[in-house]
Amino acid sequence: MDAAPDTTLSQPDWEALRREFPTAAKFVYLDIARKAILPKQVEGYMQAWMADVYDNAGGNAFSMDGVEETRCAVAKTFGAPSDQISLIKNTSEGINIVAQGFPWKEGDNVVISEFEHENNTFPWRYLTDQGVEVRWAIPDEQGRVTVDQYCQVVDDRTRVLACAWVTYGNGYRADLPTLSAFCGERGIKLVVDGIQAVGVLATPLRDLGVDVLVAGGHKAQFSLAGAGFMYATREMIELLTPPYAAKYSFTSNDRMQPSPELSHDAHRFEYGNPNFIGCWVQKCSAEFIRRIGLDHIEARVQFLTSRLIDEAERRQLKVRTPRPWEERAGNLSFDLGHDAGVAVAALREQNIVVSEKDGHLRTATHFFNNENDHDRFLNALQSL
Repeated sequence: MDAAPDTTLSQPDWEALRREFPTAAKFVYLDIARKAILPKQVEGYMQAWMADVYDNAGGNAFSMDGVEETRCAVAKTFGAPSDQISLIKNTSEGINIVAQGFPWKEGDNVVISEFEHENNTFPWRYLTDQGVEVRWAIPDEQGRVTVDQYCQVVDDRTRVLACAWVTYGNGYRADLPTLSAFCGERGIKLVVDGIQAVGVLATPLRDLGVDVLVAGGHKAQFSLAGAGFMYATREMIELLTPPYAAKYSFTSNDRMQPSPELSHDAHRFEYGNPNFIGCWVQKCSAEFIRRIGLDHIEARVQFLTSRLIDEAERRQLKVRTPRPWEERAGNLSFDLGHDAGVAVAALREQNIVVSEKDGHLRTATHFFNNENDHDRFLNALQSL
């Protein structure tokens, strides 16, 4: 894979970047929280990968050197040392690596909130047969889950607190620095589902204070399903025993070595051949995001969603998501007063793509959206 220019745009041309997304010319796409629409260059990436398979017998397409380039690109874009980045399939796999690899003792507990996605819920609930209790933090009346809520359920047997950086439902953004301090004082490991935030929020992973963050690449990172990553501190890497292992998990590939030694970096959570085409696209998408600049992207999404909240409230629509930017990101939840499924289907007939989550309508904005997208959405919603 050829390296992309290592420069960040001084001031992005948002309309030019929008034209990189063919879907955006046909649809009002406000559903990046479910699946990404892809820039045109991804097609070029995939064609280049296939061309290498056909014309070069996969000499580059199936290269582990290329996988390492992907690891470095992800680490550089999202702000972490490359030896702390594991290339995994998705968020679910990452959560399971932690849940199954943690040194639990009978009577330990893990704390999660009622707002967590199923894939940050069931992997922990699966531990109950091992004598691990799952405890639930209850959101407050504003839909927030703060340290105050977690204080009510943690105790001296709490080993892990697992939460979303940004929730998939009402879009609440966790105060990770405060949670990190709270957990650190109590010896609790902070495990974060980052899929709704990575690619939108600019804070480097190494500055979040988390022990583990996992994120599939098929949403705001503009990658393919089956290509994600896990970031872990070096302490956490050593603490976790991989639930499965193969040659890439060890320091040596000597099959006859008497006592194979697990890798001491993030490779220990990788095992067989990776999703090569997914890794290829993941590298290129990470470089695409880095060229635009996460600071620019976050500011763009903040501007667009703040305007959307203002316009929605002016039209007397109820927004469930907290208004302050530090408590949200690109996802907004609307209470229509009835199940949103009918409205979502009707909007889809007008080429406006949104989601229904927990009975409410959800929009998810990224930098390729514009004010006209939001106005068309609001006008169509009010006309139903």
